[in-house]
Amino acid sequence: MEHLYASDCHNHSSCSPDGRDAVESMCQRAQELGLYAYTLTDHCECQEFEAKYAPRVERAWEEMERAKDCIAGKLRFYRGIELGQPNQNLPAAEAVLSHREYDFVIGSIHNIRNFEDFFFLDYTKEGPEFIDRLLCTYWQELLEVIAWGKFDSLGHLTYPLRYIEGEHGIPVDLAKHREAIDNVFLALIRGEKALEVNTSGLRQKIGRTLPDLPLLSRYYELGGRLVTLGSDAHRTEDLGKGIDEGMELLRQAGFAEFAVFDRRKPIMLPLK
Repeated sequence: MEHLYASDCHNHSSCSPDGRDAVESMCQRAQELGLYAYTLTDHCECQEFEAKYAPRVERAWEEMERAKDCIAGKLRFYRGIELGQPNQNLPAAEAVLSHREYDFVIGSIHNIRNFEDFFFLDYTKEGPEFIDRLLCTYWQELLEVIAWGKFDSLGHLTYPLRYIEGEHGIPVDLAKHREAIDNVFLALIRGEKALEVNTSGLRQKIGRTLPDLPLLSRYYELGGRLVTLGSDAHRTEDLGKGIDEGMELLRQAGFAEFAVFDRRKPIMLPLK
C-alpha cells in the first residue's frame, strides 16, 4: 500500500453467500498488504434474515472473535457487519446489533422493496423513466436507513449505477437527482454518519468509485467530513484494491482525514 494509514473497512469472507475465502485467509492477506486497519463486514440482508442470514451472522461473529486473537504485527483488526436493507426488517437489524459488540456497521440498500437486487434487474427492457423511478425510490429508502440511524457509514451510495451504467451501459443523468442526493448528504451530516467511498467500481466496468469525485466534492461542499473507505472485496485477491486511489480522490475533494471505527466510535486518520 502506498499510504501509511491505508485501511479497508468493507469486505466479505466466505461467511457471506457471495464471499469466497475464509476469515483467517482474509486477515492474513490484510497483514501481507500492510494495511493500517482492517475491518471485516460480512453481509446480513435483513429482509432475508430469518430465512437465510441468521446462522451466517452468528458464524461470522464467532470466526471474527477467533481471528482477533490470531492477528500478529501492527494490523488493527475490527469486527464489522454490512446490514443490507435494515429499513425493510428493523426488528432483525436491531436483533443483530443487540447482543454483539461490533466495531463498525455499514448501512446499505441493495434492493428496494418489491424488487430484486439491482444486480439482477434487466434495465434494457424499460425506458429511462423506469430507471429514474427506481432511483427516486432508492434515495428515499436510503433516507429511511439514515433516519433509523443505528449504523456508522452509508455503503456505496451509487450502487445501482454499478449495474445500470457499468454492466448495461445505460447512461444516467444524475442532475435530475441532485436535490435527492443532497438530501441524503445533509441527512448524513445531521445524523453524524459517515459516507463510504467504495472502491470496487475501479475494478469493474463502471470504472469509478461509488460515489465518485464529483459527488464526494459535493458532500464536502455541503459540510460532510466523515468518510470511510472500503474495497468491497469478496476474495483475498481484491482486498485493499483501490484504497490508495480512494484516498487520493478524497484529498482532491478537499478532505484531510478519513475514519475507521473502533467500538462504534470514529478514529480520524490523515490521508497520508
